[in-house]
Amino acid sequence: MELSRIVAAKIDGRTQNTRYRQTQFQRLQSILVENIAEIQDAIRTDSGHTRSEVRAEVVLALQELRTHYVSLDMSKDLEIEYRIKNGKDNLDASCGIGIVYIVPTTHTLFFSIISALTAALAAGNCIVLELPQTTMSLPVILRKILPDALDHDTFTIVSQRPDSSFMNNCFLVSQIQSESPKGLLSPAASRTVAIVDRTANINEAAQALVAARFALGGRSVYAPDVVLVNEFAMKPFIEAVIQHSSRYLAGENGEARQQQISSRRSALLDSIHKERSARVLVSGSNWGVVEVQNRKSPLLKKKIEEKLLVVHPVTSLDDAIDMNFNETFTATYAFAEPASAKYLTQFIDADISWVNHVPSHMLVGPALPRNTLYSHDTRYSREVFQIPRPQLINAPAKAYATQKILANENTLKSDALWREAISPLSSMKQRAGFKIGFFEQGILTGVSLTLLSLIGVVGTMGYYTWAYVRTRG
Repeated sequence: MELSRIVAAKIDGRTQNTRYRQTQFQRLQSILVENIAEIQDAIRTDSGHTRSEVRAEVVLALQELRTHYVSLDMSKDLEIEYRIKNGKDNLDASCGIGIVYIVPTTHTLFFSIISALTAALAAGNCIVLELPQTTMSLPVILRKILPDALDHDTFTIVSQRPDSSFMNNCFLVSQIQSESPKGLLSPAASRTVAIVDRTANINEAAQALVAARFALGGRSVYAPDVVLVNEFAMKPFIEAVIQHSSRYLAGENGEARQQQISSRRSALLDSIHKERSARVLVSGSNWGVVEVQNRKSPLLKKKIEEKLLVVHPVTSLDDAIDMNFNETFTATYAFAEPASAKYLTQFIDADISWVNHVPSHMLVGPALPRNTLYSHDTRYSREVFQIPRPQLINAPAKAYATQKILANENTLKSDALWREAISPLSSMKQRAGFKIGFFEQGILTGVSLTLLSLIGVVGTMGYYTWAYVRTRG
């Protein structure tokens, strides 16, 4: 019954009205703020995150909501709507994609849901949120408050996946690993790699990577799964890592806190102690820094979901690139001077690359959907939930010219278009001079080697001639 109401609302198009969407945002923000204390307690209970980590997640989620709300401009939408009536082309016309079906990740669940939901809402869609029955506290709260905030006809929560007849009419947003061939799919199982070159600021790199790996329980998709360090920088890097890791031995985010939640986590450290190819450099009750020497170690190919920083030495930039393992990474962190960072990020296949920093806000929430544009402001852009519907009233010059050719009218104009079509392309503006290609380079190399050999022979003969003349004299 609930899903049939969603289908009916999609057909009647009520979500396309800007004022309707603004009202939905107002109600959603109001009820979230009213229940913010309960939401924070639930997040903390489910995740074991620190108070500051919970607050960061909530702030980022509400920022997403606000940003999408502000993007709704009634006057601009009316101007776009009436362009055709006013004799103007409407290239910006678009509409919601229809029904958006959201499958959230459990990592920072609140942000993950709000980021996708508000983007889909701003774009003018009906929304179905999948929240399976679990022992987690936050889903219970969201099942209670979200339906009260949003229109029952355009939003619903389900605990099980509907049948294919319904799903075929939905636009899937999957923040977990999915076998679906279409939709907005986050590469949840793909890995993140960091490279620390000898030209990097070693201390800053160590601090950023330790914070990224140990934050939020080590479960972020953008926490580095392996850190490749130039062998000449390995010693100072390890020293800096140990220094920055020491703060996890005390305080709210340290040993005392970890002992409370250790029963919820599988410990990878126990198995590492048995592996000869890896050694634990420093560790606590539920975190550690490990150096891996053997490149056949499974740790170098594993998606890490604990507070475990895996470090491995490389001999050069090319060596780091060659360790790509023929996979597309979720992200690359390149710590190096700009020229070296450019080389690394150009030849390491990753959905996104960051140079000399780790964007802490990206540690919260799902991975960016693969093959989509990155936005500084929101995890999901409004546009990815819309489909273009341009409306044109004026014929372009190209259509006029084509009409003349097809109708065999205005021979002079047709001839001019023909001459233009077959004319040479404009110059590449390359400077005049001898161009060295592959074969020319080989010839020059051969000539150079021959000349060097000849100079050596002549020099040797000259030396012995001089020595002979001197002895005879």
